[in-house]
Amino acid sequence: MSLYGAFAAPSLGMLTQSSAFGTISQNITNMNTGGYKAANTRFTTVLASTFDSNSDIGGVRAFRKENVSIQGRLVSSTNNLDIAINGSGLFALNSDVGGGGDDLYTRDGAFQLTKNGTDTVTTNGVTSTVDKAYLTDKNGHFVQGWSPDASGVFSTSSAPGAIRLDQNAFNSNAAATTTASLAVNLPAIASPGDTKITKASAYDSAGTQRSFELVWTRGTVAQQWDVHVRSAADADPDTSVTSASTSPNLSSPQSLTFSSTGGLPSGTTVAMAVNYATDPDLSFTLDIENVTSIGDQFLYFDFQADGRGPGTLKDYKFDAEGQIVGQFTNGTERALYKMPLATFVNPDGLDVIQGNLYAASGPSGSATLRQVRDPLVTVNTATGNNQERFEFAFFVPHANELANTNLQNEFTNMIMTQQAYNSAATLFSTVNEMTQTAANLKS
Repeated sequence: MSLYGAFAAPSLGMLTQSSAFGTISQNITNMNTGGYKAANTRFTTVLASTFDSNSDIGGVRAFRKENVSIQGRLVSSTNNLDIAINGSGLFALNSDVGGGGDDLYTRDGAFQLTKNGTDTVTTNGVTSTVDKAYLTDKNGHFVQGWSPDASGVFSTSSAPGAIRLDQNAFNSNAAATTTASLAVNLPAIASPGDTKITKASAYDSAGTQRSFELVWTRGTVAQQWDVHVRSAADADPDTSVTSASTSPNLSSPQSLTFSSTGGLPSGTTVAMAVNYATDPDLSFTLDIENVTSIGDQFLYFDFQADGRGPGTLKDYKFDAEGQIVGQFTNGTERALYKMPLATFVNPDGLDVIQGNLYAASGPSGSATLRQVRDPLVTVNTATGNNQERFEFAFFVPHANELANTNLQNEFTNMIMTQQAYNSAATLFSTVNEMTQTAANLKS
């Protein structure tokens, strides 16, 4: 090896240590960046049998090792679109809203809503154009999720799609009242023919809330009350009540006899059929076991009925299984999407893309989309340990995962890198002096 060939080793040494400085600087700079994964600079020996007229040129080459598999620290957030992963796996993204773009992955769960395209909706006969909004990462890539079938089950064998979350994306259908319950006390000392009225309402099959009255008339027998239904189609209440919409027994009231303690048998129900001038009518089962006849007071405690009117999406939230649960204006909730986690055989081998994004590579292997808390995984009934169902990870709503940078290790590496760079620079200076000395001796 010629004297000039001696410059190769210290030159490569300074170049590789400069690369290491760059990695350390990047790690420290991004220590509070969401989803950032720190890297390390590793070194490998370089040997060349010939280099120009020189031979056996040696040195070192730097390469970057990613630490995607190391968990970052979690911090709480007040944003309902923020979610973190505790465990392995990455969020699945696609660069195209239709799913035909690049498959990308990230650990940064600081999501946002991004408008993309329009839709037409019809409300009360009026058609209008609205914006569609999708869940995206900070770079505008679309978060992928599974949609449930008609029974609410997620088919995890199907391909996920973009998650649309604008107000017009979902509706909650109306549901007619099927069961109701009444709690009221009728005065036991009422005279025969005395009338008491309880007002109530229920939902018809169109989701419209319809009101009606239950008219209670004291019978001639002690502790006996007759009840019939009056709808808005009937005359105003008075002391002598008749109605073509009486139910049950239609034209005659239902007769109820209370016990000596003022109660009805447990499980007492009445089949209700309330008729209106305009359809649809009401038909449901009324639980009256909490109707009593005690004392001298008429007390109306409560009337509860199931069913609901139509509703629109008003809010949503994440859960620990990665489900996005929609909350509707009619008080109902249901799972709209379930986010998968992409796992890899070697996540540290993923290709790094600008913006804290990753792409599958040969060393990483292809992505496997898995659901958190798989219902097919059984729970340990002896210990009741639900953690076994999470298998590999779970989601943390209202949280962000920050960088996995270890500041103490970074400063240690910085000192070592500085020492190595100084050594290489000193060697370079020594070779340079030797070269100048040799040149002077020759002249």
